[in-house]
Amino acid sequence: YVEICPLCKDDLLYLPKKTARNLGNISRLVMVKNISNVIHLIDPLSGQTAAMGGELFWRDPIRPVITAARSRLTRYVVLGKEPVVLERNVSKKGTSRRNRSKLAAVTLAKEEDLGINDVQYEERSNVGYLLRSGDVCEGYDLKEIQFVDDDAEEARSSGKLPDVVVVLKLYGGVATNEADAAKKRIFTLQRLDVDVAEDLKSRSAKKDQEMEDIDEEDFLREVEADKEMRRNMNLYKSELLAKKKAEDDGGEGVDANENEDDDDDDDQQVRLDELLDGLVLDDGPDKVMEGATDADGMQYFEEGDKAAKDGIAYSGRDEARQMENKDAAVPVSGNVFGKEYMNKEFKFI
Repeated sequence: YVEICPLCKDDLLYLPKKTARNLGNISRLVMVKNISNVIHLIDPLSGQTAAMGGELFWRDPIRPVITAARSRLTRYVVLGKEPVVLERNVSKKGTSRRNRSKLAAVTLAKEEDLGINDVQYEERSNVGYLLRSGDVCEGYDLKEIQFVDDDAEEARSSGKLPDVVVVLKLYGGVATNEADAAKKRIFTLQRLDVDVAEDLKSRSAKKDQEMEDIDEEDFLREVEADKEMRRNMNLYKSELLAKKKAEDDGGEGVDANENEDDDDDDDQQVRLDELLDGLVLDDGPDKVMEGATDADGMQYFEEGDKAAKDGIAYSGRDEARQMENKDAAVPVSGNVFGKEYMNKEFKFI
């Protein structure tokens, strides 16, 4: 049997001291960036990264202190930010220049607390460069959430953990809590048609469908906020984007690029040049007009038209597959192709 790693993207871990030391003396509080043949970790407060191999993980399996679930995430509004310059620590593996430039100290407030109290949080974040005043993001509230790790609980009690860990930025209608936010995305994904069995069409199936819709929405939010995640994915233009483009030939009315000049620093947002036009594969082959020519002057005809024009008997592809060998070459009555050359007199010098 195959045992699968129990960690998921965006899970929050609290590493043992020995494991953190073996990973370049990284901070014990790390977040799972992604999982491939190794587990890629990132320090959400400094941007330092590390890769944990399978042998190191299975030697002492680590349970996440917070799992990446919608119920564990809290919505925050960004009130301000300041860039952060890290001093080099020779005892730690150096943070790359690219990740250092992404650090920022952000001032946050819970969305549900706006207008009720003035509680604010100021924390460093590796995605701080994406955030601007007024943006909405999701993160882990480490002050109120319950830990399953005793070491993490002890570190929180001693004040060694931050109050908030920012996970991702929200875009579009999702950030503004619009009811039809999913329909207003500029991109869509293609999916296979699934036939549901009759015995599954019940009340329990309705609940399962609601859970599938929630999981799909969470997945689309991750795709929308992570450029690396969608690198090998095909994103297609949504119907809403096609309608807007039809109404405005210049495309100036598209929401995705209204503030393109202001969002140059946001390299995670979905851009129009990433999207593909929707393909319809059930309309059959493209028809070629008779007499149409390409750039090289080559003339094209529909299948069989040229043969009929020259008086040659023609068999289609399906008919040719069923044709016997003895029927392959038979005289055709009325076929006069080449007759003018056969009757022509030639003189040789």
